[in-house]
Amino acid sequence: MKHEIEYTDDRISVSVDGEGFSFKRSHNEERDNASIANIVEMLESDSFYKSEHFINEFNEKLETAILATRGGGSGALACRDTLLSLYNGNTYKANLSSWYGLDKTNRAALLFVLEHQSANNRQDIDLYLPQYADDFKRMKDEVSDD
Repeated sequence: MKHEIEYTDDRISVSVDGEGFSFKRSHNEERDNASIANIVEMLESDSFYKSEHFINEFNEKLETAILATRGGGSGALACRDTLLSLYNGNTYKANLSSWYGLDKTNRAALLFVLEHQSANNRQDIDLYLPQYADDFKRMKDEVSDD
């Protein structure tokens, strides 16, 4: 990612891939450099999460986890409980020891979704793939029936 830094007498402007932020100079080089590093990190993170590559990969992993909930068995329950906990952790509690029974593909999918959803809570987990709204309704109904 390409970033640019411009200094004026009283301001510093930082941009990453065309997205920018400007702040007042403190004239303390160490403090200004720390601020620049934080802003670059924030802008790079924002750019990463908006990238088509990331969005496609996130949606693919989320779809894998959603589809796994359809199969029944302990792996389906682990995926269901984890996704519902990401949806609303106060209402739906996930038992992480149920992950012991997950296969490699579903564990990797859930870890990816968990890492990126918790690092950058962009929107509710059930809103990324509207075509699976019925699956989230089914999962909620299953838990209320338990």
